[in-house]
Amino acid sequence: MSFKVLCAGICSLCLMGTAGLASAHEFIAKPDKVQAAKGDALRVEAQAAHVFMISEEAEPADTVVLELMQGDARTPVTLTEDSKAKALAGTATLTADGPALLVGHRLPQIWSDTTEGVLEGGRQTLEAKGKKVLKVGKYEKFAKTLINPSADDTLYKKVLGQDLEIVLLTNPADVKPGDEIKAEVLLNGKPVKAPLGLTYDGYSTEMDTYMTKVETGADGMATLKVTKPGLWMLRTEYTEALSGGDADKRNMRATYVFPVK
Repeated sequence: MSFKVLCAGICSLCLMGTAGLASAHEFIAKPDKVQAAKGDALRVEAQAAHVFMISEEAEPADTVVLELMQGDARTPVTLTEDSKAKALAGTATLTADGPALLVGHRLPQIWSDTTEGVLEGGRQTLEAKGKKVLKVGKYEKFAKTLINPSADDTLYKKVLGQDLEIVLLTNPADVKPGDEIKAEVLLNGKPVKAPLGLTYDGYSTEMDTYMTKVETGADGMATLKVTKPGLWMLRTEYTEALSGGDADKRNMRATYVFPVK
């Protein structure tokens, strides 16, 4: 084997080793409007996006759970594939006036880097098919979207108990362009140091592009500035090593969408 061929093979394996993480979409719950009254129906897309907030593909419907939260009530949102929008779509009807949260969970998926590329499935499953498995990742995603932010309400900062969760500590109802917002990232309910990106709908047509990127402190908190009215999105991720199971690592991602007037 020539040195050139050997190097090419090594580079190929290195690229495959990062492909699962690099190619993962962000999971975003995007409504067609963020101001609505009791009885109003919102069209909601559960997006898989690299360009924010334009969906690139529809996740399998049985892997996505979406609910509308108002007070202590949670109403499931039925999702079906919309081929034109390249997303899962459904209707959420407000049961009351006032703030609401769309709460989403893209259930765990297991993908493996193999000598034949990235394949869905774990080590045991793929090795039983004769595949050579290099690395195995478990990928899970969480989403929140705030509807009807109100200056006299605290739903925006409610901790829901998602395994990886972004919590807004500044009420979007009080935010104007040029203001700073504070946010916190929680891992299993505890503050964690993690990357935090901020962008808004229409900011860029480039893939995985954020207006601002920061890292939270050990207290899980960070401060970022919003610059214009629109639909804004915070995004974070965290990867932890696993042992004794069908995956080597667990990668979690979370988004929080909120409006600024």
